[in-house]
Amino acid sequence: MKGKFNFKLTVLCAILSAGLVAPAIGQVKDEAMERFKQRRIQIIKQLKLAPDKEKVALSVEDKYSSQRQEIVAALNKNQGELREALALPKPDEAKVKELVSAVTGGMDTLFNSFKSQREEEMGLMNPIEQGKYLVEMAKWRGEMFKGKTQAPVKKK
Repeated sequence: MKGKFNFKLTVLCAILSAGLVAPAIGQVKDEAMERFKQRRIQIIKQLKLAPDKEKVALSVEDKYSSQRQEIVAALNKNQGELREALALPKPDEAKVKELVSAVTGGMDTLFNSFKSQREEEMGLMNPIEQGKYLVEMAKWRGEMFKGKTQAPVKKK
C-alpha cells in the first residue's frame, strides 16, 4: 500500500516537474526556434571569427537546430500521450511510468543538445573568443529573463 502511494507521489512529482518545464518546451514553435537560431547566428558573427571558423560555427547551428525540431516534436507527442493516459479514470501505471520516462528522456536530450552545441562551437574558438561568446550568451539570457542582471564586472 505504501509502495503504491510512493509510486503515485513520484509520478505526480515527475509530472509537476515536467509541467514546470513543459510550457517552455511546448511553446517552442518554428517562429521561436527561428528567433533563437538567428540570435545565435548574430552572436557568432559579432565575434568576427576567421571566415572558415565562422562557416563551421554556423553549420553547427543548423545541425543542432534541425535536431531540436525532431526532439521537440517527439517530446510534444509523448507529453500528449501522457496527458491522455492520466486523463483515464484508472490510469495504467506501467504506461504512465513508460511515458514519464519518455518525457524526462526527451527533456534530457533537448538540454544535452544545447550543451553539445555550445561545446562544439566553443571548440572552434580561442579562449578570448570563448569568453566573448559566453558574455554575449549571458547578456542574451538576461534579456530573455527580462531585467535579470548578470554579475557586475570588477574593475582593478
